[in-house]
Amino acid sequence: MYFFEDFLKLFFYFFDQFYNRKYISEANKFIRKRKMSFEDYIVYILVQQGCTNYIEAIRFFTKFKSNVFQTISSQAIGKQRQFILPKLFDHMNEVFIDSLYDKFTNYSKNKGFIICACDGSIMDLPNVILTRKEFPNNEKTQLKPKPIRARVSCFLNIYSEHILTSKIVEREIDEISLAIEHLENLKNRFNLEKFITIYDRGYVSKKLMIKTMDLNSKFIIRLKKSDFKSQREKMKSNDEIIEIKLTKTFLNRLNDNRLKEKYEKIGWIKIRIVNVELKNGTIETLATNLTNEEFNSDELKLLYGKRWTIETGFDKLKNSVQIEEFSGTRRVIIEQDFYAHIFIYNLAITIRNDAKNRIHRKKRNKDSNIHYLPNFAKIIGNIYHFFFDLITGSPSEKSAIITFLIKQASKQLTQENLDKKIDKERKIPDLGNKHPGNKKKTH
Repeated sequence: MYFFEDFLKLFFYFFDQFYNRKYISEANKFIRKRKMSFEDYIVYILVQQGCTNYIEAIRFFTKFKSNVFQTISSQAIGKQRQFILPKLFDHMNEVFIDSLYDKFTNYSKNKGFIICACDGSIMDLPNVILTRKEFPNNEKTQLKPKPIRARVSCFLNIYSEHILTSKIVEREIDEISLAIEHLENLKNRFNLEKFITIYDRGYVSKKLMIKTMDLNSKFIIRLKKSDFKSQREKMKSNDEIIEIKLTKTFLNRLNDNRLKEKYEKIGWIKIRIVNVELKNGTIETLATNLTNEEFNSDELKLLYGKRWTIETGFDKLKNSVQIEEFSGTRRVIIEQDFYAHIFIYNLAITIRNDAKNRIHRKKRNKDSNIHYLPNFAKIIGNIYHFFFDLITGSPSEKSAIITFLIKQASKQLTQENLDKKIDKERKIPDLGNKHPGNKKKTH
């Protein structure tokens, strides 16, 4: 059982480390005394709750700064925010995650491996001309322009549900390139030799495979029926090693000269192919560089089944954190909001994971397969309510807030029926219904 209360208190005790001028894009900015300082802007970006910029500014000055009847124009806020690098919030998230995993070295591992799922999602951006210019697409049509969308890619730990690395880019950038970029980021932060990444069928790529193997890391990729078809037809069992030839055409496309030279000499790669049967009788095929001694076929099947965790992670980001509620139209502001929301998500996940171990509610029916979980949406709502004081308060105030957030998370629960979850069908949302059930936003 892991408890993160002391870790969270220590992190926010040293939160001032992010008030660093290295995150300002121009040296002469945030020097003069104005209504809002550089530190104020960082806090302002983090505590936004999805209102209009005008309302956010009034709320910031009246509620948080205690300056009644004082505000600042949304244009002035947007102008100053352009000089704050989005890397600040991305780095904030990396420091948070790396510190957590350094302190709790065996946290959320399986056989000593950190196991992540990599996937992407498409997010809607503000549909204005400026955003279309800064997030360009290659569409050329005389018809009505399509909505502006960006591609989001994440590595999510399938056990803890933390997002270890993330990226928001133009939709045209392919998922394979983003996956490789994530691996390059993580190799400086984790021991990739004890790292397994799970991918869906859209990530079948020899380039991704050899890059992962070159980093001495591990992968599990679900194959399509047409992938490596000739080699798979020669298999005599459901778990075999196959050889894949690397053609000159493929090697010439590699933009990494070192990898190109290395595999020109080798000429092929070996991967393990495992056929697994699902409950409905369907046969799925997984490709991996894990050995049978590390994970047998049944264990691989269970691991791939956990890949669905990243889908629920995206659902939390979009519906609870409301990550698509961007406060500006410029790319720099969209990226600030995105990485700030990722940090809020990881903070909420950490509080939830701590609160899980503090739940004392007992089932009314001992025979039912029900278990209780902290209500993630309520955790998000409480974070936003107390976040300003959590960042700017005294050490004793920060400590009291962390204790309160975890205590409330262990009491405000939702129940999950594991029997129904197994056979649960995905429902298509009724887009015409503005009031689905009793759901209301927490912020």
